[in-house]
Amino acid sequence: MQCFARWEKDDEAGVYFRDQTILQFGNNWDFLASFILLNPGSALPLNDASKTDYLRSKELPFFVEPEDWEKYVEFSIDRLMLDVLKLFSANFDGGTIRLYNLFNLKNQDSGEAVVQFKENMKHKKMFASDSEIKFCNAPVIVASGGNAKDPALKEQLIRHIKMAPSSNLFALTKQEPKKFQFTKVKRNTSGFVESYHPSYTFKYGNSTEIGELRT
Repeated sequence: MQCFARWEKDDEAGVYFRDQTILQFGNNWDFLASFILLNPGSALPLNDASKTDYLRSKELPFFVEPEDWEKYVEFSIDRLMLDVLKLFSANFDGGTIRLYNLFNLKNQDSGEAVVQFKENMKHKKMFASDSEIKFCNAPVIVASGGNAKDPALKEQLIRHIKMAPSSNLFALTKQEPKKFQFTKVKRNTSGFVESYHPSYTFKYGNSTEIGELRT
């Protein structure tokens, strides 16, 4: 299991940004799915060595070329990433998963993260540009949770959802008490999709299943 992403520190503002996160497991790099999450969690760079050429060599359909001053590095795998990778590895031999976020500011405490987001909304690294969101022809799983109802974040979620092919749109939903799965969904009239966040559905005695994503 591997994780790669771009990373930027803003020491003056006291905030950190991770974007273009790529998870890979097994012996192939087939593109399995994209997740739309809230914001980056606790994963940190393992070192400063550039992995840009390595990733470029994989000819990934969603790969975004970094700017001259940017690079991809390898990251630790946090709890959420590990849970997602374990679920997919139980159902697929290998592949890649893209993690997109409504905002790119790193903070594993979602409450603190939303406060920091509002204090730094105009930061150039806060949001992915439209050109950096490449869902390609793989499933897109909305899993940003209840915080996405905040007006500023709702706007970002709708922007992401509008870029997803309707036939490939899924959400992390509740099926019964303590049981969650990926379910095929449609946008509502505003373009919004409600969902649960995997930081909840993988803990507290809950179970999360691949659901309709496998059919």
